[in-house]
Amino acid sequence: MRKIKGFRYAVTLGAAALALSGTAVSAMAASSPAVPAAKTATADTSAAARSYTYLTFKKNAGNPSNSRLSLVYVNMVNPDHPHSSTVDSWRAGSGSGSTNTCARNQGWLPNGEYGIRAFYSNHNGGAHGVNGVSWLLSDHKCHNGTWRTDLFIHSEMRPNGTQGPSTGGDSPYRWDGNGDYKSNGCIKLKPADIRQLMGYRANLPKPIKLFVS
Repeated sequence: MRKIKGFRYAVTLGAAALALSGTAVSAMAASSPAVPAAKTATADTSAAARSYTYLTFKKNAGNPSNSRLSLVYVNMVNPDHPHSSTVDSWRAGSGSGSTNTCARNQGWLPNGEYGIRAFYSNHNGGAHGVNGVSWLLSDHKCHNGTWRTDLFIHSEMRPNGTQGPSTGGDSPYRWDGNGDYKSNGCIKLKPADIRQLMGYRANLPKPIKLFVS
């Protein structure tokens, strides 16, 4: 990838996107312009104010803990011809290794659209919960009607974002390696990556949707 105005840039050809209202926009052009400067992307007085971002999670059936979470920017400077580009992408996992979307606390997330209900910079879920930087997702039904609940995008850290001490075992407050990409169904990133995702909130519209496929 090449750097353009501070963002790592990759074009998503023919991607479909949804407007913040939830209505579908038209199919996107094959070529996409560079992500605009932050002042343009967030300017309240221009058409770019209607530009938006969303997240995608692409599952890897061969290795669920080596899937991809991406941040996508939709340029609405010309509302009749929106353009989509991938701002950044990270390795992420979902589930304990099971591809059964109906297995609570084990299987990876069902495909579909999720709302992002809240963002936390210092979530405190305790030793058995989610801590630090995290996004709360909406509940979702799997194919047999089972509800998947208490879903987050998160990492492993203390509530204040620091790493806990090495315990010689698997600490919920410390990222110990690739095994930590596994989860009870949530999407997990390593600490450096989730902080990078959080950093885009300063200069880009905040995502309110996640699409899992």
